[in-house]
Amino acid sequence: MKKYKCTICGYIYDDAKEKIKFEDLPDDWKCPICGAPKAVFEEIKEETKEQPKPEINNEKEDQLTELSAAQIAYICSNLAKACEKQYLEEEQTLFNELSDHYLNKTKPQKGNIDDIQNNINKDIEYFKQAMNIADQYQDRGAKRVINWASKATNMMNVIIKSYKEKGIDYLKNTKIWVCDICGFIYVGDVPPKTCPICKVPSFKILEVD
Repeated sequence: MKKYKCTICGYIYDDAKEKIKFEDLPDDWKCPICGAPKAVFEEIKEETKEQPKPEINNEKEDQLTELSAAQIAYICSNLAKACEKQYLEEEQTLFNELSDHYLNKTKPQKGNIDDIQNNINKDIEYFKQAMNIADQYQDRGAKRVINWASKATNMMNVIIKSYKEKGIDYLKNTKIWVCDICGFIYVGDVPPKTCPICKVPSFKILEVD
């Protein structure tokens, strides 16, 4: 018997406990927690030996790059949401003001759905690199942030792939919800009771008009 894990929310499908083996589930089966498709599940395999730790390039000056106004706005917006979750109202307000300041300095970006998907795929690779570095330094805070961002981005990738395969009918007669804290996206009539990524209650999962 095998076990399979949802790469979005961490839900585990255990063949030994379910009436149907995972491999026999229909292709349109979805994760009961986050709604992710069967394709994003990975088989859980026992590790027989410790994985080698990634090497880190200590030439930090060569790796430094100047952030754009859009990137700073994005960071400040996420810091504001983190403050909101911790009920730090004053800090939340200040980070939102900073985000708005830098957002006003950005220029609108043009592109199509393929451009968006290409950028998402780049982000997914960057998240893998960032997680390797966070593992090396055992930085729990960084690992949590990267984990949340990675899962939300993977879900976005899944939705875009489904949209490209099924067209506009994929989003007809249904609703789209976005977690206001971590960015998790859910397609369905009713949002989950709690966000499967950051665990905030459903009133923080907002419907997109």
